[in-house]
Parts: sequence; C-alpha cells; structure tokens
Amino acid sequence: MFSIYSSAFNLVKNNFDYKEAIDNFCKFAEEVVVAVNTSEDDTLEVLQSLRSDYPNLKIISTDFSYQDQFLDGKIKNEALQATTQEFKIGLDMDERIPLYAKYNWINLASRLRFSDPAAFLIPSIDLWGDKESIRWDNKKNIQFKWYLHKEGYFRGTNNEAIKEDGSINIKKSDSCDLINEDGSLAKSVYFVDQDINTLEKYRNFLKSNPLYVFHLGCLDFDKKAQLNKNFWKKHWELEAGEEVADIATEAKEFKKFQTQKHGLELW
Repeated sequence: MFSIYSSAFNLVKNNFDYKEAIDNFCKFAEEVVVAVNTSEDDTLEVLQSLRSDYPNLKIISTDFSYQDQFLDGKIKNEALQATTQEFKIGLDMDERIPLYAKYNWINLASRLRFSDPAAFLIPSIDLWGDKESIRWDNKKNIQFKWYLHKEGYFRGTNNEAIKEDGSINIKKSDSCDLINEDGSLAKSVYFVDQDINTLEKYRNFLKSNPLYVFHLGCLDFDKKAQLNKNFWKKHWELEAGEEVADIATEAKEFKKFQTQKHGLELW
C-alpha cells in the first residue's frame, strides 16, 4: 500500500543515524526506495549492505552535480519514480514516522484514493534538543509538507518559482515541490486546521492528531549549524542565486528557543 522514498548522500561522513532511519521506514512501509547521490564516503555501500536485513529496501544510485540548483528535488524524484506502491510517502533521512499511527495513515490514504487532490499535507513537528521537546516561540511551529500523495506525480520546482534566468526563487520553492508533469503544482489539501498559532492550539493539536512526522534535524544543534554553514547555505546562495540569511545559523541561536515536553510516544 505504501512506498516511502528518500534521498541520501554523505550519510557516513555527516554522521547521520541512517540505520535508525531505514529501520523506521522499513517497519512502516511495504516498500522503501532510497536514491543515493554520488558521495565522498561509502554511503551507497553501507545502505546496500542493509538490504539483507530489510528485503523491502531498494537502493538506487544517482550522480547529479552538486552545482545543480535543482539537486535535492532531482534526487528525490528519482527515488519517487522507482516506487511501485499505490501511495507514496516522501521522507528525509532525519525524519521519522510514528509506527503506532499506521492505521490512521491507512484511513487517510483510503480517503485520498477516491478524492480529487493529489496529496494531503501532513504536519511535521521539529524536536529540539532531545526526543521529548518541541520548540515553542509564539510562532507557527508546525509545518505542513507533501508527505502523503498518490502515484503519477513528480518532485521538483514548480513553474512559478523558476526565474527568468533559470534559477530558483527560493522564497517560492526548495526544488522539492509535488508537481504535475507540466511543472505546475499538484493539487494538495490540509486535512487539519493549519492555523496553529497559539500555545493552546498547539497543545490541543498534539493531544488529538495521530498523523504527523517527527523531524530530528534539530536534536544536535552543533551538527545542524555545521551542515547549514558547509553545504546548504553555499548551495542556495551560489547556485540558486539568492542570499539566504537564516540558513547559516550558530548553534547558540538554536539553543535560545523555548521548548516544551510533547508527552507523545516517538516510535
């Protein structure tokens, strides 16, 4: 029923917990496809070695240039196009899907099967500093992403985000939109109220909503700060042709945010 697809490169060099990611994905979905781009380490080999423990894991190799501003979307799309199950869930390697909520995902997928939208926008919850704390800074703290969608679509940059010079307007796209074959945005809908802008709404959401994805990218502030400085900031500034002031963040900037205990089972 479900294919989880993801992208990867330099997982070993950057000390990602790829084994936990693969274990989580493979326990949830009938099929897991990871596209591994050319790496400076043995990411491809270590992921391929896990196939003996996870027969539903498929590893494919890509070699897109790291100077390509559309890099991230292209790798993810290669993984997506290699999937075979009816419903697709796109996850990054630093995200986890709660295993105890699979029945709810099945119900939502069943609704999607007989409806017009291509996708439901699923909430993503950032964990800050540990696996129990969630950031709260009086802003909208739950993002909604194209995690769950039907087959027949692509990941890439939507037409409206491509500037006249061919570069990406990063205020409109991160190169990983869910798009139709002609490059237009796929029709997607929220399945919950996305206006979560008070602490009370936030807490009520966490108590009542069983469908979300955990983002672990903020657990190690030092690592996150280094990744932002060393790759993504350079990528978006030089290749997308536009400055991104909020990417090169110091670790101390992450630590200043207030967090609260979410009280939910992780996986």
